[in-house]
Amino acid sequence: MIDECARTVKWGETEYSLTLNHPWVRNVLSYRGIPGDNGSSLASVMNRFETGSYSLEDVERVLELGLIGAGMSEREADALLNQHVRTKPIVDNVGVAAGLLVALFMGASRADAAA
Repeated sequence: MIDECARTVKWGETEYSLTLNHPWVRNVLSYRGIPGDNGSSLASVMNRFETGSYSLEDVERVLELGLIGAGMSEREADALLNQHVRTKPIVDNVGVAAGLLVALFMGASRADAAA
């Protein structure tokens, strides 16, 4: 089955799939969200990215959940984030995290068309 909300990111020489559309990830987001200013709901997180008031935790958590949603273990996702996200300037990965959220709301093909 094709995940209409999946995106890819290239870190180093490797492409990785990410999706927030996995049932486990959607449950985590539904129950806990991603805490931050003005709430923890997906709409609140999206608003933080749109207004530029996102946090480092917002970026890292969206990417972590996206990697896990695409089938990576938590340990593997953490190691990948340590290598390609936590050691880089935040701006290098903000677009990927924001794009992943937009893809969950709109589907990847419509998100790409809107960009």
